[in-house]
Amino acid sequence: MSLIMIIALLSGVVADDFEFSPNVVYDSTTVVGIMLGYEVGDYIHPVIRDESGDLRSFWSTDPLMDYFLTLHVGERVILEIEEADSYIQESGGMMRIFSVIGVRTDAMSFIVWRDSLEAEGNPDELLGDYHMAPYGCLIEVPER
Repeated sequence: MSLIMIIALLSGVVADDFEFSPNVVYDSTTVVGIMLGYEVGDYIHPVIRDESGDLRSFWSTDPLMDYFLTLHVGERVILEIEEADSYIQESGGMMRIFSVIGVRTDAMSFIVWRDSLEAEGNPDELLGDYHMAPYGCLIEVPER
């Protein structure tokens, strides 16, 4: 344990003193397109071709939602996107990001699918290593 952490614990500093700034949400929108695959760097970015033909990528932080999207590569998906300023550790501060917060297809929503898995048991046990699913659907996105 670092000396700073020991001093903080001994002086009664609580975890709240170390929390990151909260997200500042500005807007949410729906984007429709064909799920193409993923860009992977520091984070996972699902990539779609939207209805106007443009390639678009978004932040994603839910591995189970990413697994759901991998099941629908090549299909039409409807993404709920949230625009927010969020603390990004790699950038060392707040950054404007567009994150996937909801997904559905013409046949099913992510929430219904997830709830059906939870009714059967623990999704971790049912799906194995679903965290690795996006790595099987990598795509090269041209520089914008």
